Amino acid sequence: MEVEELACVDYLYSRVFKHPSMISKVKDSKKLFKKTTQHAEGTITPNKQMQLPFFNTKSQITELVFNYIVEEMRPIVTCEKPSFCRLIQGLTGITDSTKHICCTADIWSANNKSFMGMTCHFINEFSYKRSSYVLSCRRIKGSHNYLNINDVITDICDTYQIKSSKITHIITDNASNFSKAFRTFSKSSTIESDLHYVGNLDELNSDEDTQIDSDNENNLSSPIDMEYVDVGQLLYESNSSGCTNFSLPDHLTCCAHTLNLIATTDVAKITDTNYINISKKVFSKLSSFWNLLSRSTGASDKVFDICKVKFPVPIITRWNSTFDAIQKVLLFREKLNFVFLELNLAKIKNTEWVFLEEYCKIMQPLTTALDKLQGEKRNYLGFVAPTIIILRRLLIELSLLTYCSPLKYCVISSLEKRFSYLFDLSSPKSKSFIISSMSHPLFKCSWIPLRYIDLCKELFINECKLTNSYSDVYENHISDNSDDSDTEFYGNVFSSQNSSSNDELSTNEHSALRNSNLSSVEALSFLNSKVKELNILDSFPVVKQVFINFNTSIPSSAPVERLFSGAIQILTPRRNRLNDKHFDMLLCCRCYLQQNSLT
Repeated sequence: MEVEELACVDYLYSRVFKHPSMISKVKDSKKLFKKTTQHAEGTITPNKQMQLPFFNTKSQITELVFNYIVEEMRPIVTCEKPSFCRLIQGLTGITDSTKHICCTADIWSANNKSFMGMTCHFINEFSYKRSSYVLSCRRIKGSHNYLNINDVITDICDTYQIKSSKITHIITDNASNFSKAFRTFSKSSTIESDLHYVGNLDELNSDEDTQIDSDNENNLSSPIDMEYVDVGQLLYESNSSGCTNFSLPDHLTCCAHTLNLIATTDVAKITDTNYINISKKVFSKLSSFWNLLSRSTGASDKVFDICKVKFPVPIITRWNSTFDAIQKVLLFREKLNFVFLELNLAKIKNTEWVFLEEYCKIMQPLTTALDKLQGEKRNYLGFVAPTIIILRRLLIELSLLTYCSPLKYCVISSLEKRFSYLFDLSSPKSKSFIISSMSHPLFKCSWIPLRYIDLCKELFINECKLTNSYSDVYENHISDNSDDSDTEFYGNVFSSQNSSSNDELSTNEHSALRNSNLSSVEALSFLNSKVKELNILDSFPVVKQVFINFNTSIPSSAPVERLFSGAIQILTPRRNRLNDKHFDMLLCCRCYLQQNSLT
């Protein structure tokens, strides 16, 4: 009997596409067969979706599939097959449910080739963990001007079908070519400026690093470097490209790179004579020591025999390495006096040792802030404003400086100049940093100066109202977690407060007003809460959406720099003929293996 019923079910399924009206009969027959089978066996189990017992996590499925491709030596193009993509999505349950992502971008050159690297990052709405992925490391041909930058970024986003509205920020360094690309092609920049504005076509790109002298501004005879652009060709290329609807999202400069500029470029501009004289002498002696260690194995062995430790040598592109090297020298001050004598190097005087101690005393908070802002997994945009404000406060509190007072005031003034929008919170540029910090349970209002408290609270509450007006997050939260009595209670409260005006409101307007008031109450309740863990956001659904929206962005472009560290080991001189597309694939695979080995 069971065989006959199974055959009947299979027959009905085979006829579904020819007779759509029989779908209901198929479902009824299948339910009937299921019930009779359960009664016959004497086991009736609840109606739950069956899960594969041997696939516990998505990462295990991904690892098994990846190992299959590697061990079976399948071609890399297997990953691009539509059927393979559907297989992975079906096994892992991957869906495009992420509402907000941020990207980092930078340009890297090797073997006479240039590549644009991009990574993407988003926050899991349930665990609040940040996930990071490599988008591409695509070849960029020609000069690194703003036109080519826009074309490559647009091409990468178009490849992965990433809409501009989904990207909160693209984080880059402070290079002028990136700034110009976003000023010209970013939608927000175009809206804020005149409608007919097509971008600044000159080469004066950086607001922080380049200033126009007021005397030369009106002098027509003074030479000005300009880039002449064929506007007709530019419009033709924009019309002929396939991504005309894509405009660059908002731009965010790397805060860690900005701190690095303060520690290198700005500090080098100190004009105090006493500071310049002693700093040149000290760093000249240290440079001789470091150069000797890196070039002479005999000297390195002699230093190790005396100090029993290896001394790091600073790297130009990493300012933290200079601080770490100086700090290591201070730890072995007494032994190094003997080492310098053995190596026939100029001895560091007592006053110069005091200078180095004061130098590290000032740069220690800056180094700590730089390390915090370079994080990726546990770092959010909300860390920026409190970190910079605390850094400035720590530097101001430093006293009893004999030689490095000019250094202290230089760093403070540079912070106030480069991060002016964090000290003047009334600036429009401050909005993202204010709301991202206030929506983070660790900070809330604790970092805000008293004169800006009311302004920031109003900004945060208005953002919660706006977020609630564009989504039904609060309605869903009420329907899932409470009963009708809560709705009636809040409705009575707000109706009594607005009894004179609510009579004339429509149903939709009344609901919007109620949700707006509820959002205000929720925002204030969140700010008054003393809990600092992220899971407290589950109790505040509107604030949670604000947090994810504004903290998806990371304050540093360090992830794309780490991407280039792996690229160096793939695009070696011996593999200079490696195809650009295969290089991109190999780099993505390498990053995947590194990520899984770390986790």
